[in-house]
Amino acid sequence: MARAADLLLRARDLVTAGWTQAADARAADGHEVEPWAQDAVSWSLLGAIVAALEEQQARAGGELPLADLAAALDALAAFVDDDSLSVWNDRRGRTAREVEAVLSRAATVATRPPQPPA
Repeated sequence: MARAADLLLRARDLVTAGWTQAADARAADGHEVEPWAQDAVSWSLLGAIVAALEEQQARAGGELPLADLAAALDALAAFVDDDSLSVWNDRRGRTAREVEAVLSRAATVATRPPQPPA
């Protein structure tokens, strides 16, 4: 669970550094880039998660931490009222602070031990 929370907190840090809409990530000049690109300076919610996942994968020796991603997305689902992270991120009126807050709250949930089924 700690790595899922780390993934969400890293995504939050990226969004805090720079947030965008209508693209996963953007360079300083505003053009779209891949979320993991070295020239990326702003990220959408989805782009920040992808970039953070890429970083975790590199630290894990190339192994894709799918269980961590699943746990992170499960925690995030409690706070995102849309089936699409991109649509939620790009909604008119959405702010970077809202995205940061959702990632912070999801990270808190991701640190809790799983609850036994009812």
